[in-house]
Amino acid sequence: MKRFYCIAFSLLGCVWIYAQRVVNACGEVDYSVPETQTLAEAKQTAIAQARLKAIADEFGTIVSQSNTSAMHNKDGKISSSFNSYSENEVRGIWLSDTKEPEVEVKYRNDMMVIHAEVCGKVREQKREKVELQIKSLNKGIESTLFKNNDRFSLSFKSAASGYVAVFIRDNDNEIVNVMIPYDNGDGNAREVKSNKDYLFLCTQDPAYPYQEETILTTSKSMEYNTLIVVFSQKKFHISLSNKGEFVPEVENSKFQKWLHGLRAYDTTAQVEEIVLTIKK
Repeated sequence: MKRFYCIAFSLLGCVWIYAQRVVNACGEVDYSVPETQTLAEAKQTAIAQARLKAIADEFGTIVSQSNTSAMHNKDGKISSSFNSYSENEVRGIWLSDTKEPEVEVKYRNDMMVIHAEVCGKVREQKREKVELQIKSLNKGIESTLFKNNDRFSLSFKSAASGYVAVFIRDNDNEIVNVMIPYDNGDGNAREVKSNKDYLFLCTQDPAYPYQEETILTTSKSMEYNTLIVVFSQKKFHISLSNKGEFVPEVENSKFQKWLHGLRAYDTTAQVEEIVLTIKK
């Protein structure tokens, strides 16, 4: 029987979790060794795959998927695009071996094959969902429609403490800009407390480092930008540039790869998108 717990952060909300199972599991695989891999590396790969199979056989797999959609305005013509990034992942974690992994080197059709057998303790892992309240504001009023030079800010509230980063994607040139954290030299997402009202990207935010308010601009008759809010209960770093630096902007393809990786391996990571329309 599953036992549920409510972790209360205040009278306003809580996050539900449950005791996750720890069981014994065994798995075995035949791993075909590529020519570019050493024998020692191949043995470790085979053992790792056998562990993943043991977890999958016990708890199953899920598809971690990141979808992005965007509106574009080019020469007055409106179009849309959709991208999807997916990867299978197991629903558990390998904790420890209960016996030494066994590996055997074989040859099949002149190709080296390593047979690996493992047994160990595995723990079930489920994703957690936290209630988020996110609103884009035009001059302090909730709206997704803006005119050139309108004042923009973001209202944020989470039922659990954690970390948040905010990005904005120009849907025409496929560039993603970092909006929060403001000073992103160390790449750390901004820490937030549970059930606390935050107002980001404006002078009312004590951490806001600029004297002027954030404004949205466009040189086109109409432009679409996508606001991307990433929240996790675990500390995380923002996407790196091609030069390995935490810079204010990054190509959308590289950003999506980073985002997919974060969601695949952080069970508390959540992503919310808001499409902003900016008219001249």
